[in-house]
Amino acid sequence: MFDVTGPKSENAASVTIVTPEGKRWSLLLQAPEGQKLADGATYTGASRWPYAQPDDPKPEFGADDRWCSTSTGSFTISHISYGPYGYIRELDATFEQYCNGSAVPLRGEVHARTAEPPAELAIGLNLDPEGTIGTKSGQVTVGGSATCNKPARISLSGLIHQTRKSGEAVGHEGEIVDCTPGSPVPWKVTIPVTAMEPGTDFRPGTATLRHFGTADDRDYPVTVNAGDNTSQITLVRS
Repeated sequence: MFDVTGPKSENAASVTIVTPEGKRWSLLLQAPEGQKLADGATYTGASRWPYAQPDDPKPEFGADDRWCSTSTGSFTISHISYGPYGYIRELDATFEQYCNGSAVPLRGEVHARTAEPPAELAIGLNLDPEGTIGTKSGQVTVGGSATCNKPARISLSGLIHQTRKSGEAVGHEGEIVDCTPGSPVPWKVTIPVTAMEPGTDFRPGTATLRHFGTADDRDYPVTVNAGDNTSQITLVRS
């Protein structure tokens, strides 16, 4: 395995190699706190955590359980380019590490070209202009469709309210939609009487629905929001 990763902040690059025999080599190159790894930059005065100060760059290199207790050194980022959320597309770097006060350096270099980064997740929600009220149950059902550019589990939440002479009718509920790209995926959310405010009784007519959806991007450490939308719908008896 040859793996290259980085945080969303673009502050560091981590390289992991696992040989066919199972030996694991790890390299971390991290810029000073609050800085991004810069293309063409050399970082000197590097020190290993936990002795490094916030303004120090931090290189760490080791294999399995063999690591330096303390280390100093430097590294150069000859070239680095990113995709979304810190995804490292290209990396060329050299490093030098002095372990546990030794005067003999360990030197190395890394060159990586990774696969084209996956697309960022995009989701959308459409709402049907009409909802229903169960004649016997009194529960309200609203629906619509969801879209996505790659597979996603969308968490829906909705709050519906209706102003009446006798007061405000309020209900709220959620649902999970398994979205697949290609065509809109229908969804429905049923708000049972038990999920309504005490004394709530929806009637046919206009109601206001506030709805939103979120989904975790499977390829990146981010949650995507479909927006916080408020719409007018018409409720009818079913």
